Amino acid sequence: IVAALDATQHNPPFAPLHIRSDSKYVIDGLTEHLQSWEDRGWIGVSNSEFWRPLVARMRKRSAITTLQWVKGHSNNEGNDGADKQAEEGANKAAPDVVNLNTPAEFNLTGARIATLSQSLAYQGIRTAKTKATMRTSTLVSLDMTRHAAKDISNKLPTDSRIWRSIKSKDIARNIREFLWKCLHNAFRCGKWWQNIPNYEHRSVCPHCGTEESMEHILTECDAPGQTNVWKLARRLWLRKHAHWPAPTYGTIMACGLAEFKDNQDSPRPGAARLYRIIMSESAHLIWRIRCERRISREDDPQQYHSKAEIHNRWLHAINTRLTLDRAMTDRKKYGNKALPSQMVLNTWSGTLMNEDALPDDWIRQTGVL
Repeated sequence: IVAALDATQHNPPFAPLHIRSDSKYVIDGLTEHLQSWEDRGWIGVSNSEFWRPLVARMRKRSAITTLQWVKGHSNNEGNDGADKQAEEGANKAAPDVVNLNTPAEFNLTGARIATLSQSLAYQGIRTAKTKATMRTSTLVSLDMTRHAAKDISNKLPTDSRIWRSIKSKDIARNIREFLWKCLHNAFRCGKWWQNIPNYEHRSVCPHCGTEESMEHILTECDAPGQTNVWKLARRLWLRKHAHWPAPTYGTIMACGLAEFKDNQDSPRPGAARLYRIIMSESAHLIWRIRCERRISREDDPQQYHSKAEIHNRWLHAINTRLTLDRAMTDRKKYGNKALPSQMVLNTWSGTLMNEDALPDDWIRQTGVL
């Protein structure tokens, strides 16, 4: 989409333009789906922030514009060159700025009442409210997550892609809510307490003496918890993989976007899934330990969590996920919702205790980390 948009922006509107693309999504979007997308007011249309300026600029052109689909990876000189440029762009340290301004005279707004259903109207209202109420802290969190995702996947995701990633089924349901609140900076810690009379002192971490924040809690605090948990997470990861991406607040929120490849540049979905599980479970445990320390144990150093307690609780959390994965491979019980056995094997192989003594298909056998 961006390539087509760039072509319309950098070619004279009075000169004929011929766009060749191996993306049926782009070709079909402009030829088959455009009318229905505009009729519904672009509500629920993915990448509408790119589609709308593209359509407007194509309509603004006075010369003819043609579209042609070409087969990808078929030794087409133009297509191969475009793929090479796309790869170079993905590896840039900083993304290019794309002009998404839509010419006002060609900016079609609103939806046709005849095509508007109640559910579609409600979706449009929710989308409008979301855009109107997006807080600065949320935007900062999204940008932090976006650039962290670039480090672990070489891709810069859109906001919608980030929101979808925290709904990954590889992440436990309660932790999805935790990550959602992290992105919205919705936890009552740090600056939140500065506006509560007589409770301003709660904004400071009593152990470190600095202002508390989710970033501080999950990756910086010296109190027993985060350092111990991340050491355990790193140790488990290195049993199977050579490189451990250092945990940051951004990579925690971007764990659902992680992608890993082997030496042949082939995707490793098992590695990505294990990373999502380790990162999400570890971050959530750190938060729970912090809340227990500050609330139920009232920041009493004598009641701080011991290293053994932290170790056992982290091991329990990971073992619980392993046990759940094994149980979810039962197709007789879960039907289409069952997990593929090979996916579970790819995720956990290499991390089990005494794994050499286990059968190749250890899913039905006892085994712990």
